[in-house]
Parts: sequence; C-alpha cells; structure tokens
Amino acid sequence: MTDPAQNGPDILSLKPGDGVTAFFVVRKKELKTKKDGTPYLLFEFGDHTGRMPATLWDGAQAVHAAVRVGDTVKIRGTVGEYNDALQIALEKIRKAEPQDGVDPKMFLRSENLDLDGQFRALMDEMALIANPDVRRLMDAVFSGEGISERFREAPGGKLWHHAYLGGLVQHTAAVLAVCGRAAAFHPKVDRDVLAAGAVLHDIGKLEEYEYHRGFIEFSDRGRLFGHVALGAQKVTQTIEEISADSPFPEELHRRIVHMILSHHGRLEQGAPVLPMTPEAMILHYADEMDSKANALDHIIEKEKTGDSRWSKYVQLLDRFIYLGE
Repeated sequence: MTDPAQNGPDILSLKPGDGVTAFFVVRKKELKTKKDGTPYLLFEFGDHTGRMPATLWDGAQAVHAAVRVGDTVKIRGTVGEYNDALQIALEKIRKAEPQDGVDPKMFLRSENLDLDGQFRALMDEMALIANPDVRRLMDAVFSGEGISERFREAPGGKLWHHAYLGGLVQHTAAVLAVCGRAAAFHPKVDRDVLAAGAVLHDIGKLEEYEYHRGFIEFSDRGRLFGHVALGAQKVTQTIEEISADSPFPEELHRRIVHMILSHHGRLEQGAPVLPMTPEAMILHYADEMDSKANALDHIIEKEKTGDSRWSKYVQLLDRFIYLGE
C-alpha cells in the first residue's frame, strides 16, 4: 500500500503556483460546457486532509468516459485561484493501476486513535450494566456478524463531526461518559437504560455510511432512511430475535428505542420525536455537546493557519468561531 507521506503533497498544504503530482480520490465530477460549446470537466479531489476543486480543459469527454466518482486517480497540474478559492488546473489525469499500490483508505481522515483500545474500554463500560435484560440486548447487538469490527473502524459523521476512521467509537465513548456524569447528579435516572441509549444511539451509522472508495458517503439505505430510523430498526429487530427465547420487557423496549429516535433533540434537526424521558433528554444534550465540540476542534485546527483570529462564517452554527491569538 502506498504511504500517504509518499503520495505527494497533501491537498490542504497546496498554495497558489504550486505544481502538484499526486494520487487523489475523485469525490465529484461534472461535465460542463463553455460559452463556445467546448466541454470541460469540473472535479473535486480529496485526500485525508481535505478537498479541492480541479478543472480539465483538454480531452474532457474522453476522461469523463474513463474516470468515475470514487476512482483513485493520479494527476498532474498547477494550483491557481478562482473566486478567492484554490483550484487545480489539470494537465494530466489517469486512473490508478494495481502496480501503483494505492489503498483507498489512505485518503480517509484518521486521528491516530487506538481503535481496539477505545472499543475495549467501551465494552468494559457496558459490562457494568446491571439490568440483565439490557445486558442481553447489548450482547445480542454486538454479537451480530461483523458489528464489533465495523463499530471499531466506522466514522461518526460524513463531514461535520467525528468524520474520520474510529470517529463512531470515539464519539460513543464520550457520550457514554458524559451521560454517566450527568446521571450521578440525578439519582432517579435509570443508569442502565441511559447507558444502553448512549451506546446504541448512533448504531444506525454502521448502515448509513460507506467509506470503501476513499471518502465517506451515504449508502442507499442511509440516504433513504437515515441513521436514526436505521438504528431504531436495528434495535427493534434484535429485541424481536432475543424475545423468541425469553420475552423482552416492553417498557425497556419503548424507553431505549425512544432515546434513539429522539437523540437529535428537535424535529428540524432530524428527530422524528422530541425527547420525552429524563434519559432521552440527557442523551440528547450529551450527543449535542460532544458532536459540536468535535466539530469546533476541527474548524479551529483547519483554519488557525494564518494571521486571522476568526474562522470563516460557519453556516451550520450561524456564527464565526474565535481562533485566538
């Protein structure tokens, strides 16, 4: 496999005037037409650091037929500026060949996390669940074929938060820890139900996202249903399966699935229902806090490279972010 360090310059390190020869993954591709009717190609390339648009003016139709979204390509070009944004003017482009030894996973963002260690720590926390029915559900979910392996590696988001390998287990562990601390101040909260909801709230992301092509994208089921519905469906199916041996309490079923359905907190944020139990309310705010804090970490890391003390305007938060001195 090609080492990312030997691949060529990272996208986010490129500056106007730089010549670039490197492997990237094709995230977007669009055949467009100039005013005189001549076709050209507009690409978006990506690697583990970010994304950048690129244009190809010559031989556009032939390349359009040969290169698809999700392909790994080797490109040569020069970095310029267009509408105050960097853009690569392509001179050559070809699909990667087997002898290039390029693994698409090299283009995925990674945080050098101890994925096995994080997953083991999460399982250790789950082992503290005392309610035998809740434990039975959790054991059944994670004994499913390939679930544990996928949970270790899966991203926690597409672009906004925890959008890197291992992001899901990192986010889940943080949400579980915050929920545990909150429960210590509210003794009437069912800690086992809260722990189950914290661990399972994003289980639907295992189906929502695909990342085998070198960037995180929605699966068909993910785009059609979303991880909230997929997660509720997964837990309900698992409960039906384990109920064949011994009935699962309906009250637990309602409470845990309600937490999954309501964890986004607001209807306009994709929650089909609002949080209506203490456990669901705590889970929502724990999820909200960790996801936004992680997103801010990424924004600050990405933009704190020049003299500006403020980020660009962040549409999703409706504000600028202070970067400091």
